Amino acid sequence: MLLNSNQISSYIKESEFSKRAQIGIDLSAAKIERIDVGSVVYKDKTHIDALGYVEVPTMSIDGKDCWRLEKGIYSITFNEGIHVPDDCAAKITYRSSLYRTGTIIESPWWDPGFYCDQMNTTMIVNSIIIIEKNARVAQIAFWRVEEVGETYNGQWQGLNTAYKQ
Repeated sequence: MLLNSNQISSYIKESEFSKRAQIGIDLSAAKIERIDVGSVVYKDKTHIDALGYVEVPTMSIDGKDCWRLEKGIYSITFNEGIHVPDDCAAKITYRSSLYRTGTIIESPWWDPGFYCDQMNTTMIVNSIIIIEKNARVAQIAFWRVEEVGETYNGQWQGLNTAYKQ
């Protein structure tokens, strides 16, 4: 069952830029890094070179603190954190304002038991886009899970970035 924003409000560490929507909570952009690295995915661990994440500086556009992003793949860190309860799973997707530009934000499933102080995921930019810092660009939704075999306890537990240093 898909949960509404009132049901999930205690699962999200909201920021002053968050906004509750009908079925989720809007997430706001805190930091954007260009991903210029591959990775190694083994059966039991993933290795990602932290030097391949290059922070994109903001610039003043129309008097606002913004990122100007070229076509490419980015890691987007949100102002918001998460603690997925043991009987739920969550997923992040883009808001319609990004969808209309051809920009895609899509996350893997956030497993029962996972937590971190700041969420992040991958953003694919297909044409030049300008995003104001702290703008709401994504939405997270939660689903109730009937039975969970075990909760998350993997290598990324509690981390605030897309890679482990």
